[in-house]
Amino acid sequence: MTTRSVVDELVAEAGVEAAGVKTGVAALLYTYRCTIACRHCLFGCSPGSPRVHMATPQAVKHLHALHELGRVIHIAGGEAMVYWDDLRAVLEQSRAEGVQPHFIETNCSFAATDAIVAERLGVLKANGVAGILLSADPFHQVFVPPERFLRVRRQAYELFGERNVWCNRDPDEKIRGLPGIAADEGLLREYVRANPPTLVGTAHRELRGCFDAVPVGEGPTAGCTVEFSERIWEIHIDPYENIQTNCGVILGRADTISPAEIVERGPANANHITRLLADGGPLALAKLARDRHGFVVPERAASKCDLCYATRLFLRRFYPGILGPAEVYADPA
Repeated sequence: MTTRSVVDELVAEAGVEAAGVKTGVAALLYTYRCTIACRHCLFGCSPGSPRVHMATPQAVKHLHALHELGRVIHIAGGEAMVYWDDLRAVLEQSRAEGVQPHFIETNCSFAATDAIVAERLGVLKANGVAGILLSADPFHQVFVPPERFLRVRRQAYELFGERNVWCNRDPDEKIRGLPGIAADEGLLREYVRANPPTLVGTAHRELRGCFDAVPVGEGPTAGCTVEFSERIWEIHIDPYENIQTNCGVILGRADTISPAEIVERGPANANHITRLLADGGPLALAKLARDRHGFVVPERAASKCDLCYATRLFLRRFYPGILGPAEVYADPA
């Protein structure tokens, strides 16, 4: 039995969400461009992101490579449906070659009518996609009317079955109340503290103030072994051929090495920065930045990821091939 068929069998038995939790996921980060600009976004995606997305041959080639990992595969962004016609071509070609993704991720901004939802979900189903991931939280619902999410969730449940819809399962009325949380800074702070995002990208710029910073020497300083092990939660390939994890730390380029090779040798061994982070964590990276490049280590940080991202922002000019792409760092260069 092939690696692909083992994962397909697990998805068929357990559903997309349960299978993804068990195997970990791998993704085509199809584009950094998005229809919205969430405050908790790890990748800095927005309507102002460059108009760059994967060409169909590029995307299908990478789907072949991702299926070698023994993980549940999806297409994400940004918002991949920004380029719906091109995404449809990717799905059709990947289906023809037997490497279609298991699910697609969307913020549901496309769902203006029942007819549009039915048409797009039907395309996914017809091309062998097993399910879908739908975003709903106070950050997304600042931009996307709750009814659009509810419209997609309702139809997706019917078409794919509930276990193949990875989403917020709160009652409709609670979903409709999400914009109210976002509109109240006190409620939003409570929500963020109860559901802490990884403080990189837009989340670092917008939400780190929701947390109490502690002296750097007293906060968590352990190495990031799990984040750079072969069991990393997610590995993805972006439109620039970057193979990434940890949002902005590049493990290699997909035009020179496969994701499977990176996982086999250990993501921690990708380069000297990943090795340093795996062994010593963000504090070790901050000390390297201080000793080699004059970085002023902050006295306080809200979390390990807060310290790491602040350090990486400084170091990006010295290691642009490892710390990138520009979108994650809000860097026009």
